[in-house]
Amino acid sequence: MSYNEIYFFVEGPDDERFVATVIKPIIDQKYHFFLYQYSGKSTKKIKDFLKSIKAMNFADYFFITDINRSPCVIEKKQNLKNKYKQRIEKNKIVIVIKEVESWYLAGLDNKNCRELSLKPLQSTDDIIKENFNQLIPKKFDSRVDFMLEVLKRFDIGTAKRKNKSFKYFMDKIETIRTN
Repeated sequence: MSYNEIYFFVEGPDDERFVATVIKPIIDQKYHFFLYQYSGKSTKKIKDFLKSIKAMNFADYFFITDINRSPCVIEKKQNLKNKYKQRIEKNKIVIVIKEVESWYLAGLDNKNCRELSLKPLQSTDDIIKENFNQLIPKKFDSRVDFMLEVLKRFDIGTAKRKNKSFKYFMDKIETIRTN
């Protein structure tokens, strides 16, 4: 099926900033791109929105969420399916391992890490929000300022090598870009 609208369900502002900056430019040429921040929204509202997207024959979606305390991706996806009463499709769920902050750091090569006063990381698969916050150099006025600077230097190829869940997500994005 050919789609011309794509919706990205994201948890909060950090996820929205990341998807808008990294994913939108590579999707925008083919799709009308929409972000929907679902944190704080009622389950019913999210279910209704998913139902309306599925009813359109010209729209698709991805639901992006952190793994949080789930022991594995399969269980996290099943919990979401149960929560949204089967309105969400497993193949449309993208689990960030561990949290979106790991994706931010994954896009930095060694040179950019040094320029930002960070120790280079070989893998970011185990990065959680608290680790990320501890890594923010003192020269940045805020967490958001640091995130924006990271995104200016973000390299998708580097991120795919450093973070397995980001690679999985980009493989899904590549599939829809070529269909």
